Amino acid sequence: MMDVVPTPIVGRDAVLGELADALGLAGNGASGAVLLGGDAGIGKTRLVDEVVARASASGSRVLLGHCLDLGEHVRAFQPVADAFAGLDAADPAVGSGLGELAASLPALEALRTGQAADHDGDRLRADVLAAVAHTLEHLAADAPVLLVLEDLHWADASTRHLVRYLLVRRFARPVALLLTFRSDDLHRRHPLRPALAEWTRLPAVRRIDLPPLDDASMTELVRARAARGLTAEGIDAILARAEGNAFYAEELLDAGLAEGSLPEDLADLLLVRVDRLQDDAKAVARAVACAGGPVPDALLRRVVETSGSVDDALREAVDLKVLVPVGDTLRYRHALLAEAVLDDLLPGERRRVHAAFLRVLESDPSLASAATTALHAHGAGEPALAFRADVAAAEEARRVGGHDEAAGHLQRALDVLDHAPDGYDVVGLVTLTADTLLAAGRLRTAAALLDEHLGRVPAGDGRARLLLARGQVAYLGEADAEADAASLAALEAADGASAEVRARIESLRAQVASMLGRPEEALARAEAAATLAAEVGDEQTVAEAQTTTLRVLARTGADEEGTRDRYVELAEAARARGDVHGELRAWHHLAFSHFNAGELDRADDYFRVGMRRAHETGRAWAPYGFDGRFFAAVVAYLRGDWDEVSRLAEGLQGATRLARASLQSIVMLVAAGRGTSMEADTVTAVRARWDLDLALAVHSGTALVDAAQDVEGAVAAHDALVCTLDAVWREHLGPQRLRLGGLLVGRLAGAVASRGADESRHFLELADAALGAAEEAAALSAELGPEGHAWLLRVRAEVLRLRLAAGRPVDPTELEQAWREVVDAFDAYGEVYERARSQVRLARVLAAAGRGEEVAALVADADAVARRLGAAPLLREASELAPRSRARRSAPGPEHDPGALTPREREVLALVAEGRTNGEVAARLFISTKTASVHVSNILAKLGASSRTEAAALARRAGLFDVG
Repeated sequence: MMDVVPTPIVGRDAVLGELADALGLAGNGASGAVLLGGDAGIGKTRLVDEVVARASASGSRVLLGHCLDLGEHVRAFQPVADAFAGLDAADPAVGSGLGELAASLPALEALRTGQAADHDGDRLRADVLAAVAHTLEHLAADAPVLLVLEDLHWADASTRHLVRYLLVRRFARPVALLLTFRSDDLHRRHPLRPALAEWTRLPAVRRIDLPPLDDASMTELVRARAARGLTAEGIDAILARAEGNAFYAEELLDAGLAEGSLPEDLADLLLVRVDRLQDDAKAVARAVACAGGPVPDALLRRVVETSGSVDDALREAVDLKVLVPVGDTLRYRHALLAEAVLDDLLPGERRRVHAAFLRVLESDPSLASAATTALHAHGAGEPALAFRADVAAAEEARRVGGHDEAAGHLQRALDVLDHAPDGYDVVGLVTLTADTLLAAGRLRTAAALLDEHLGRVPAGDGRARLLLARGQVAYLGEADAEADAASLAALEAADGASAEVRARIESLRAQVASMLGRPEEALARAEAAATLAAEVGDEQTVAEAQTTTLRVLARTGADEEGTRDRYVELAEAARARGDVHGELRAWHHLAFSHFNAGELDRADDYFRVGMRRAHETGRAWAPYGFDGRFFAAVVAYLRGDWDEVSRLAEGLQGATRLARASLQSIVMLVAAGRGTSMEADTVTAVRARWDLDLALAVHSGTALVDAAQDVEGAVAAHDALVCTLDAVWREHLGPQRLRLGGLLVGRLAGAVASRGADESRHFLELADAALGAAEEAAALSAELGPEGHAWLLRVRAEVLRLRLAAGRPVDPTELEQAWREVVDAFDAYGEVYERARSQVRLARVLAAAGRGEEVAALVADADAVARRLGAAPLLREASELAPRSRARRSAPGPEHDPGALTPREREVLALVAEGRTNGEVAARLFISTKTASVHVSNILAKLGASSRTEAAALARRAGLFDVG
């Protein structure tokens, strides 16, 4: 037998709390009643199951009855009779007690045997009402009672009378009622509607209407229910189609249909509601389904032909909860219902409905939009009209930043390209589509489109334009080899091209040369591009060439401030002329000039400027636009704001798979630091994209090295990443080897003590290879920067730690100095986690030398960081040293007098109290970071403080910061 996976409770904590409070499950002795409503499939039954389970667990006696959809054939009081029939006769309060009660209440016996019917007269029905109330009161004598009646929208009239009677009655004992109903079944003439309106006004009754689940809860539900891996795009498709309805999501999941036609059973279930409509109302429903979204009332009335009143048909469709009015439009109550109706139409029916829409739109342009016309032209089989309308709709969408929508229209236009007007600029349409796909962040689709059309276009201006576009896509996708080949091919094809195209090709080649580390060619090409572009008045290409020139010059370190000011000018000028791509590129390079210099706060400011502008202009997933979000996450990780990483990795509606995977690579770094598990599906999806994005590969690869269960897993992850760097990115000795080597050797050093002699030798060989690669990479790197410098020092220090742990001779002074330099380097750079991790490793060295006071200070700092970050591995590493450091600390005495601080130490402490890092203290006092670190350690020791925060507090209490 197949195990049924229970649906988890998600997104309903607040409702469960409200139910528990109202029904007395929270121990408050309440005897209230709750009317729980919501659409079919929204989650009422799952909530009831949870409430029943909690009530039973708390000792309540639960009576559960269901109303049945039997129409006129249902017997009176059917759900209550079922509830009583489910009582456990073995329960003393139920067995003999209920039997005695039944003997004295004939109406109760009639209810239990099914003989209480409406035709028995009002007297017997009144007796039944009283008997039920008496019985509930009796059952509540020794335990609270919860009566649950589900699906009251199917309740018979007698049951509705009974419910009203129970709701107005004041029970002396704890009796609670939970009553559920389907909101979407309550049409205007439904008998439960006036009853609900009356019951809701009663003082002891609370009505709760379940809304659809939000996207976060639906995502959690889908992930919990998915029996096999589901991509992020698949989850988004499920969310979009289910619209917060848990049952619909589960049906789509069980059928394996994130996309495509609805499961037959679900379609049949949905169509039941439409089948209830009269023919005129069905015609309205079909028209709205073909419209693909909300339809203006004025348009719908002119399209639909009915034998009767359009008003009556519309009212019926609304009344039976098929359609809902939204302002002056009508739409389906649920998108899946529209899908089911559309799929149910025969091809000929569908074409006729679309043709009817087209006739109205052509006769009255005030009702038409280009997108609407395109939809119905395609549906009606009018490809020439569809082509023109899609091109126009794309232009409208691009003007408001709707790049995804614009790309869809342009791709549909290309599908009917044979029906374009004579002489149409096909190459222009292809490059426009590629550019729009780029703006939507869909680089691979853009590349495939251009490759397809390059095979059809002969030499000449058109081919040069396509090669230019292909090179731009490759450059923005950081595909070095492809960008190099395409830009060179574009240069060869440029002879017959216009001056404007030649200028843009020169600019592209300048960017590619800069990316490939050829500054002289980059500057020459940029100058040529700017000259040509100026001649034809192409300001955008002029600015692009200037940005490339600035980037090349920035790498030399000459006039850094002037270069940054010029980036700001270029960004503002690009914004003024509407060049969004140019603006984002300028902000991106400005942010990176700070990032590479280790100025993380300023880098974060400008990455977020780019991220905000990308969001405002609809280019959130485009090159440079998405980079702002991605590198803001990187900076948040480095600065120790790990919760912000999670926030930046959420709300990714419309994001590409690569964008999602890129952000997940930073989430993986956080998971490695916290020691939390990584979802296997996520790791697989990210690993599958190592050949698409270098930063994604490096961040996720180093996370896997750090998070591996054992040192063998760490070595395997290291080797896999090195292989990718070598084979795909030609980065065998790139700066990435510094961090990668430092983490690997750190894992080796932590494991070598438990290994034999042969394995120790092997570990040392691996470490020497990693150190050699790091040293060579540092020598080859033109832009090592503070981060690279810190990791170079780290890999050297880790090698010394490994040698010591493997029993090899190591100079203690050299080892201590190495780790002090690492701590100072990470402190100066601002990488919080690695600074703390390095402090613990320095503390190990000092502990071996009996330097208890310094060990205590270092461990306390690292411990505080670990607790703030939730970094369990670091916390464990620090805790191993904590007992020894406490044992060696002196008891508080005169030496812990704030007055013992030197004037310089007081200056340092004042800056520490402001929250300054050692690097910032050093800069303010014109001393080295190492000297600042020594001062801080001495201050902590003299004050007997376990952390910088405690030292500042002690100094304040002692009045060291008082003025005058």
